Amino acid sequence: MSEIIYSRHGNQEKSAVFHLTNAEKTEWSSLLPVIQKKYGVIPVEFREWVSELEAIQQPTAAEISAKPALKLLSFYRGLVDEEKGAMAVPLDVQKARHASTTMRALGPISASLMANWLEQWSF
Repeated sequence: MSEIIYSRHGNQEKSAVFHLTNAEKTEWSSLLPVIQKKYGVIPVEFREWVSELEAIQQPTAAEISAKPALKLLSFYRGLVDEEKGAMAVPLDVQKARHASTTMRALGPISASLMANWLEQWSF
């Protein structure tokens, strides 16, 4: 962000939009083994997971505490309803890459990065 802010110094354009997201694609399947090793979980299809949440009618406070995704159920339903899902919308990062050497150097998310984040997040 600081590189982008610095690149704007002296720019006469009053407003600009920079998408700060990694444009390099990673297959979810390459990250799953790290998550499974850390948490011992079994992956399920997204639609199946949403269906399981929908099956909980009038959740109690305890159920919401145990499954906080229930709070965002309508959001997840919307992703299921979309053919490719709302998360499939591409963001143009060319402006950000032009303004930032760090953004230009980003590679795809790797299993080792995911493992590091899971340790840092400590949950």
